[in-house]
Amino acid sequence: MENLLVSSVEGKSGKSTLIIALASILKEKGYRVGYFKPFGSSPEYFEGEIVDGDALNTSRLLGIEDEIRDVCPIVLEVPYAEFVNIAHSEDLKNLIKKSYERISSGKDVVLIEGSIDYRIGSAVGLGDIAISEMLNAKVLLAVKYSNDFVIDKILAAKDLFGERLKFIIFNKLSGYKRSYIDGVASSVMKKSGIELVGVIPRDPIIGGLFVDEIRENLHGEYLVEPDEKIIIENIIVGAMSPNSAIEFFRKTRNAALVTGGDRADLQVVAMEIPNIRMIILTGNLKPSRFILERAEKNKVPVLLVSEDTLTTTERLEKMFEEARISGEVKLNRAIELFESFVNVEFLVGSLFDSTDQHS
Repeated sequence: MENLLVSSVEGKSGKSTLIIALASILKEKGYRVGYFKPFGSSPEYFEGEIVDGDALNTSRLLGIEDEIRDVCPIVLEVPYAEFVNIAHSEDLKNLIKKSYERISSGKDVVLIEGSIDYRIGSAVGLGDIAISEMLNAKVLLAVKYSNDFVIDKILAAKDLFGERLKFIIFNKLSGYKRSYIDGVASSVMKKSGIELVGVIPRDPIIGGLFVDEIRENLHGEYLVEPDEKIIIENIIVGAMSPNSAIEFFRKTRNAALVTGGDRADLQVVAMEIPNIRMIILTGNLKPSRFILERAEKNKVPVLLVSEDTLTTTERLEKMFEEARISGEVKLNRAIELFESFVNVEFLVGSLFDSTDQHS
């Protein structure tokens, strides 16, 4: 039985997405795949108990039948400082080991999801370095190229993980950085004993939100329903004049305008700009019939929410930060990106001996 810990040097690097894609590909190849997340920090209620929401979502997408309490045995339910104060490190480690034994039973490979970043959990012995040692796992580092200094963060992680850190995937990469990664950064990684196995570009389907997801999370009411699946990538707060808005709207791709229902001037402008794919009206203020008829004609969905513009915007920003892979469209796109931009054959071959590989 083999395993692979997917870690990162900073949060929101796409660990869950990479695991979902790789697990789906391995299952397609005939491997019996397990999924394990030792330490979760996204508590949600499920069937009367608190579980990790991210782990639950990944398990459902992959058709994992193991108990969710084994998939993610430790969930951060209280402020971290309080958790550190009351935690018993050895008890937690024993809990992880027992859950992992049950998860790995009968599997060919277990994909292990690390914490928010590889340092989180270190105060109680649950950081990714300790987990990789405890479970004897190889490590793949998912890296978001936030700036050039991320190279130093990777090398610092390599010093701490040592030989366990085998692979790296740059994820959510802007196009202009690709040649730099393929050239300069990959040679630096190779000298340090890390194989660059993939460079995945930023993708609007993976990083965006469907309008129906937005409606559900904001508990809104469609005044004009979408007639297709629309992805929203950006948010624009309608607090400017119509003249200023025109140029701003044109520069922002696949955006939702968030504004008060009484701002008819902005709403009219927005509906004439193709980049504005949705209008969210706040404060439970309905627009005029003229606006709704114009939206119907231009096929721009209009959503009415009860909360004010500031609160709605904050909730939307949090939704983008915590966007999960959900539904067939995003799942298939995650797999497609992984197959297109990752050296799957090399990665799988490095996980398994040739004698163990399935046809």
